[in-house]
Amino acid sequence: MSVSTGAKTRLRVHLAIIDGDVAPVVARYGAHIGCRPGCSECCHQSFRVSELEGALLREGLAAAEPGVRAAIVARSAVYEAGRGEACPALDDAGSCQLYEQRPRICRKYGIPLWNAERPHELSTCRLNFRGVEDLDADLIVEPQAGWAADWIDLRAELGLGPQDNRAIAAWLREPDEAGRGDR
Repeated sequence: MSVSTGAKTRLRVHLAIIDGDVAPVVARYGAHIGCRPGCSECCHQSFRVSELEGALLREGLAAAEPGVRAAIVARSAVYEAGRGEACPALDDAGSCQLYEQRPRICRKYGIPLWNAERPHELSTCRLNFRGVEDLDADLIVEPQAGWAADWIDLRAELGLGPQDNRAIAAWLREPDEAGRGDR
């Protein structure tokens, strides 16, 4: 798999949009969000991410310190073998070692999530937003609809066809490809 620098740059623009839209939700509802370094409850499930996001994860892996890289690859193999319980990018303290390269789904967790397939529902981590009833839809739902539209635009701009969506561990367990980096 080879992903161009331009494609990764466009993905970073998309991720910056998400980060920019999550920030005001966190600012307004911070007292109701338990997310912090070391909280990794959301990271104990398998997420499938696109080739483009996989390339960014591999870029982060290639840039990591050799010991960190080896640990992530080893945890990825354990995860892929069905024995892992958490994302392989998590260290023993529950902090993401590839935080800057984390995929779209990881950037959204913590805030109420909107899904176009279930537009009348918002889902949250069980640790967050307990008892909150005054959610601002303009602050929460509208930006997420924008993220979906931008993802469609990104795919069209880059001419991306169907993607090979894989679990994060699958993108990180191939050290030969991750170690040389994608161009």
